[in-house]
Amino acid sequence: MRLLKTVASIIVFTITALVYVHQQVELVKLSYAIETKEKTLQDILDRKDRLNYNINNLASPSRLEQVLVAKKIDMAFPRRHNVVKVAKLPARIGDERLRMSGVDRRFNPFGIVDFLSPRAEAQVRER
Repeated sequence: MRLLKTVASIIVFTITALVYVHQQVELVKLSYAIETKEKTLQDILDRKDRLNYNINNLASPSRLEQVLVAKKIDMAFPRRHNVVKVAKLPARIGDERLRMSGVDRRFNPFGIVDFLSPRAEAQVRER
């Protein structure tokens, strides 16, 4: 009976120690994962800052002016006959306008058998 109690206590102690060690190993793994994710996040934020700087620098009027002067490009305001005004389209074009412009696809009752006929495809010419 005494042997059974000793073996049972050793088993309980071993299981408790294994659970503790497993928790500590998982804690270390989790800390490494957090560290790599933080490093990745920091790299992404640094890249975002560099890209924002490049966008702001490239789009700035003073830089554009410097590039034009360096490349000796002469800029002048356009004359009235050189300007083309384009009308803005509404956010949603109605079906009637699509039909009038020929953009819509008309109903084809024989469209179900299209897979039987070969389609013409563009081919590249070798030079």
